[in-house]
Amino acid sequence: MLKQRDWAAAEAFAKRHGWAEQPTEDSGTGRMSRIWVVDDENHFQVTRDRASGEFTCFFYGTDRERLGELLEEAERELDIWPPAELLEGPYEEADPRRLAQSVFRLGLGAPPIHSPEFMPPLAHAMAHEQPMVRAAAARATAYMEWPELFPIVKVMAESDADERVRAEAEKIVHVYRRAGLGDA
Repeated sequence: MLKQRDWAAAEAFAKRHGWAEQPTEDSGTGRMSRIWVVDDENHFQVTRDRASGEFTCFFYGTDRERLGELLEEAERELDIWPPAELLEGPYEEADPRRLAQSVFRLGLGAPPIHSPEFMPPLAHAMAHEQPMVRAAAARATAYMEWPELFPIVKVMAESDADERVRAEAEKIVHVYRRAGLGDA
């Protein structure tokens, strides 16, 4: 997760390394991505999330050792959200809009597999008095895509006190089902 909410830092990082940008097509989702070719086997991708406006970056490819090196370089050179700040954000923000944004960052910055330390701040947001924050928490679970979260989001879709939260959670229930992560 980049702290800077624009392309500049990632673009400068890629330029410093001499990586050529690869043309990308609009996916039709409103999400925008830019990809740079690191070498024949590896790529650097930065994606702007449509819902949150946050920027995520990652490397992908076939050379695992090189991917690890690239990740270390990015952690040194880019201003990223460290896990501790992602985990603290939902507790530190009082303003509901800023809290919702911190919940989006929590979801986007979560590891690809279930990580128990992310559950307490997510649960905090899911139980928040403000519907906007609960809806953001439901959406954040879609970024995480952890099967363990499906039953929780399903309960939100069925029983949250706010109709908008139920509707948002229901969308995420469908996302989980389409991905084969729920009701299996």
